[in-house]
Amino acid sequence: MRSSPVARRLTSVAVAVPGAVVVAVVVVGGELSPAALLAVGTAGAVVAGLGLARRSGEAAPPVGRRALPWLGWLVAAGAWELVTLADDDVPTVSDLADPLLAHPVLRGAATVCWLAAGAWLLARPRRRARAR
Repeated sequence: MRSSPVARRLTSVAVAVPGAVVVAVVVVGGELSPAALLAVGTAGAVVAGLGLARRSGEAAPPVGRRALPWLGWLVAAGAWELVTLADDDVPTVSDLADPLLAHPVLRGAATVCWLAAGAWLLARPRRRARAR
């Protein structure tokens, strides 16, 4: 079932306005401020909750072997973080990203990308198309 253009626009506005507030809080408040943590965490929890409630991606076809490279990256990132726990001399991924995200505009852009990824996950198909 397809939604109307008006419904899509209203949904976009309903997502964009809180998203803009989150970006503004992160840019103005600083990346490690309690307000930024609360804004980003709340936005993430809302997107995750909506995705679970809507069962987003349920009808997406299975990924199969195409997921293996992504699984490799996930295992490598997890291993890196475990090594950083064992050795204080090894920087974490967030330590490496800090210089890049120190500028408010780049921090805001990263937040927008993070929110866009959440919106993309919510937009994944929920029901399989019926064969005619």
